[in-house]
Amino acid sequence: MNDVKAAVSDIESAFDASRYPAEFLEQYDQLECLAASHGTETFLVKQKDGEKLFVAKCYDKSLYSFVHESNILKALNHKGLPAFANEFQNDATICIVREFVEGKPVNQYITEKHLSNQEIIGIGAALCNILIYLHGQQPPVIHRDIKPQNVIVKNDGQVVLIDFDIARVYNSASEADTQFFGTREYAPPEQYGFSQTNSRTDIYSFGILLRYMLTGSERENPNVRIYKPLARIIKKCTAFAPKERFTSAEMVKKALLAANPKAQRRRKTLIAVCSAAVIALCVFGGVRWYQYATFDPLAEGSIPSMMTDAERVSDAVSYMKDKYGTNLFDDTESYADIGFVKTILTDVYGYDSDYARALPQEGPPHESDKNFLPWGMGDEQYVARDVMVYVAVKIYWMDKVSDYSNLKDDNGYYPGVRAAVAFAEETGILTDVGHITKGEAAILLANADRVFEATKE
Repeated sequence: MNDVKAAVSDIESAFDASRYPAEFLEQYDQLECLAASHGTETFLVKQKDGEKLFVAKCYDKSLYSFVHESNILKALNHKGLPAFANEFQNDATICIVREFVEGKPVNQYITEKHLSNQEIIGIGAALCNILIYLHGQQPPVIHRDIKPQNVIVKNDGQVVLIDFDIARVYNSASEADTQFFGTREYAPPEQYGFSQTNSRTDIYSFGILLRYMLTGSERENPNVRIYKPLARIIKKCTAFAPKERFTSAEMVKKALLAANPKAQRRRKTLIAVCSAAVIALCVFGGVRWYQYATFDPLAEGSIPSMMTDAERVSDAVSYMKDKYGTNLFDDTESYADIGFVKTILTDVYGYDSDYARALPQEGPPHESDKNFLPWGMGDEQYVARDVMVYVAVKIYWMDKVSDYSNLKDDNGYYPGVRAAVAFAEETGILTDVGHITKGEAAILLANADRVFEATKE
């Protein structure tokens, strides 16, 4: 307690208390000045009647006529973001108090830990989850200052994005930002006034951050070798023109997970295994596809192949409900159709609705960053087992369904499906069913989720 009082005394002697809101000084002890610049001061504070620590950011109102941070933080609720606590102001100063996040900023963390590519990908994917949440708000929230000092890794490994003082809510009617803010090494061209900042602004900064985590420098250096899949991600994130960058943080995350060195090694091994499985599929492919196209579960005498027991279905439904908070699979015996699959993609896995529901462009089925499903199936079309396998594998391992280089045969199935089925058989994701129910869809997705969690580092 004496140490706290001494710290408070030192802080109080260093600034003019009259400038700060009286209510703020009455409720909090100032323990340490963490930063001071550009008309702002950031303090580590403690409630006078408790032990919990907070961070207070105080803005000089003569320089900041309006502060967005409190309004933005009040509206957000995510484990990767600091929680809003309070706001105080007088004629001179605005003080915004938020949760104190105990951990280490990324620049310190990577120096001490000497992270592998897999571990850096893990941090990047966690940060993408936060950006997916922010950019998914209506309207989207753009952070605009993603840099190592603003990304905290807690003791339990949780990644938290802090410092929303220059964040903004996207305005679709605005053509350009009126003022430059941010850290210049991490700021994209549009943040200098070329156009309005949007979600791709944060994607640009993320690319610079990823380069920093891999090389220790924000600047591109041709003499420093970066793992090629990650180098491609950085290049796409940091393209000068926003339209040439990834369209969303979700797409960045998928690219990161596909670039994981362990996934790359596993992919090369499984390609050989998949070849044998694909040959076996050739024999039955044409018949299966014909059965899928002509199947009517309501026709007299039609008996769907149901080879999973009630306990497995119940376990999978419970798993999906516990992890993702979804009741979509509760009607376990109803047949799954394409409309149901699209609802899973948007409501469970957070895919953009336009991407999940878009029909492919004219021509043969093909992978595209504009639509998840490569076929123009109607929402009422019942889902064949192999189509649901394709969906489950693509959600967790997008690269598995997009490389056909070792598929020599053509049995009538879309090659992405053949590759997905082979991968699912190898990893134990596959269940032996025909046209599937919602309960069996839960089994496939739960199996995929468990395998993914067990194999990631």
